[in-house]
Amino acid sequence: MTAAPEYPRRFPPPLSRRSFLGGVGAATATLAGVAAGAPRAFATSAGTVLPLVAVLPAGEPDRTAFAPREQVFGSYLMILAPLANSVVDDDPELYGWMEDGWWRTPNDPRNSRIMEHVATLSWFLTHDRPWNPYHLDPNLLGRLDAALTYYLGLQGPTGAWPVTYQEESLATTGFGLVALGAVYRDLDEAGLLPQRRTELAASMRAAATWLMDTSRWHWNLPLELVNQLVGGLAGVAQAAAVLGDASIAAGLDDRIALLAEHGQAPAGYFHEPLGFDLGYNYEVMLPDLGDLYEWTGHPLLVEMARRWADFAQYVLLPEPGAPGWVSYGAACMRNSASTRTDDAADDRDRAALGRLFVADVPALGAFHMSAEAKTAGRTAWAADPAPVPPRVKGDTSPRLYMHVPRAPRNVAESERRALIADLRPGRDQVFTEYRRGTIDQQLLFVRRPGYYLAALLGERGSARVRSGPGLLWHPDTGAIVASFNNADDDHWTTVTAAGVDAALTDVVATFHDGAGPGGPALDPSLLGAVAGVFTGRYVSGGGTVTTDVVHRHDGIARTVQAAGPATEVVPLMVQAGDVLEFADGTRVPPGTTATATATGFSLTRRGLRVQFSWGAERAASLTATGRRYFPDRTHEHHVLRVEHDGGLTVEITTVSLADAGGDEVAAAATAHEWTGPDGAAGLAVHVVNLEPAPVDVRVVTSAGTRLFTDVGPGGGAYAVFMARSPVRAAVVTVTSRGSRIRVATRRLLP
Repeated sequence: MTAAPEYPRRFPPPLSRRSFLGGVGAATATLAGVAAGAPRAFATSAGTVLPLVAVLPAGEPDRTAFAPREQVFGSYLMILAPLANSVVDDDPELYGWMEDGWWRTPNDPRNSRIMEHVATLSWFLTHDRPWNPYHLDPNLLGRLDAALTYYLGLQGPTGAWPVTYQEESLATTGFGLVALGAVYRDLDEAGLLPQRRTELAASMRAAATWLMDTSRWHWNLPLELVNQLVGGLAGVAQAAAVLGDASIAAGLDDRIALLAEHGQAPAGYFHEPLGFDLGYNYEVMLPDLGDLYEWTGHPLLVEMARRWADFAQYVLLPEPGAPGWVSYGAACMRNSASTRTDDAADDRDRAALGRLFVADVPALGAFHMSAEAKTAGRTAWAADPAPVPPRVKGDTSPRLYMHVPRAPRNVAESERRALIADLRPGRDQVFTEYRRGTIDQQLLFVRRPGYYLAALLGERGSARVRSGPGLLWHPDTGAIVASFNNADDDHWTTVTAAGVDAALTDVVATFHDGAGPGGPALDPSLLGAVAGVFTGRYVSGGGTVTTDVVHRHDGIARTVQAAGPATEVVPLMVQAGDVLEFADGTRVPPGTTATATATGFSLTRRGLRVQFSWGAERAASLTATGRRYFPDRTHEHHVLRVEHDGGLTVEITTVSLADAGGDEVAAAATAHEWTGPDGAAGLAVHVVNLEPAPVDVRVVTSAGTRLFTDVGPGGGAYAVFMARSPVRAAVVTVTSRGSRIRVATRRLLP
């Protein structure tokens, strides 16, 4: 196969103004005649060659005139005149270029993607609606014809279109074919520009041939940037339909099979380029996969959507009390990723056409707004007395209005709630899920009664990706620690005094049975059978930082060994009602910053306390970053920092306050039973001291006894018992110290 071209060559210039003026005259004569004296709209040229398209009359459009499914066109209608009037008509070399930066960067004449808005011009030209004054507008027709002249002139001899950095671009060719297919359909149905349609047909055939050619670089295995391939194949299918020539799509089944086998990682995500990216997967790939499915009905596309939905439940977590989700943003390769808001507005429903799969892949219904919410949103839009807002430059993708009217309704609200409740991190209390990427990358998802933890290990694959543990979540509280990928301090990491950020390196991971790296090695492929305590050892690139994470039933213990002094950086997702407190008693109101010398820190939310304990007194700080999330800005990143000399263990434990009260001594005690892969019975007992002074802890079980003395405030006593048969009894005794001894006893088993 050929190598991907890196640098552009100069194409022959597009048709000159002189050679095309006759075509413009013919185009405008197709309609009733050129409207004279039209109101001047914003334009980058004076309209000296091509008459300008008139601005909308004041007060237009009437929101109530739109059919609910077509409300999405309202914001495009508001920019139609300036968009059309951005077509250059006074420069022979750039004649027809849409120059004003409405779509895609860089705003350069060689960036073919800018020209995809020919589809927007053709839609308004050919669709008769009570709110569309541009139907069969002769000035719009002339400017569309000029834009098509320039666009077709950019196409190279192989059938591909360029972008500024690449002579033959998969994205510009694939998405361009979709746009031109829509233009051809519109012009053909309206009987307009027959000569231009002939040229369009030839152009589309050439683009389809290039896209389908498996000797070209974009079919090198494993397939990269598959959203572009899928968009292109949807364009091929559409071209075959609108041109009435099934031979154009003759190899489509074979290419879809290649996509299914080589475009999706074993983990379940779509390659971007070869790793995961939530934005591209959910808002670009899945809708275009739906587009391709609507054209072809190919069952492999349903299976691809099913595999993705199964993966998505681990990286997109519902946030209680917020209108949306927290993503595992640290794992995303291409775009900034953090939270995702549930939004019924069609103007922002870029994922809409992915709903085509909900009937066959019900789990996807969890991630879309319910049918009732969508209906309510459209009703509210129609009733809103405010003028329709225009789209903003850069946020004008033609595929939004192409997709939204075709997208089916989602499931009802009650069914959606049931689907969200059935997502595995919220439904199951215990699992260990290990998944591999196409590159040497692994994703580990651990659920235990007290938490859910996601980690990315191995090769990062992109400068955006942050390695190591990154998302700590609980179904009752939502995100506690949330690593994202867009700032220097937005991820969970160890930063050495020399400036090494462990999360910005590749990680070598090994796994071990039991509460430490000295236990027997575990085969990663068999981690799914592990329901008890185990340890992940993560060595950063260069060996500068070694991190051991012990996965307990109610939290984790994270032990760091660095080459010298270092700082632990923990990005907490803080809400307005949270109680934030250092172990020395320093309270920190959310949204503020504080420092302390303390042995730990706690975050309390909705009856659950998350206890961070590092044993000895150390300099620590909590900093509000100003990075707020969700529409009401209810969640804010706060960064917890703990200074250390190169060695530190932080125990993070979730404590139910309802279960911790009522005893003589304030302490939380929990137990967890499991059966190991070898059939051995395991029992873990954890006692957390909630007193302001040290306590002693005694754990008595049928498999043995453990004694812990001088357990400090916020500290824990953790014991694991292994036996040939299930442990029959477990009793915990906590004793205070000082002049007045208090004793609390709690039976954990049976």
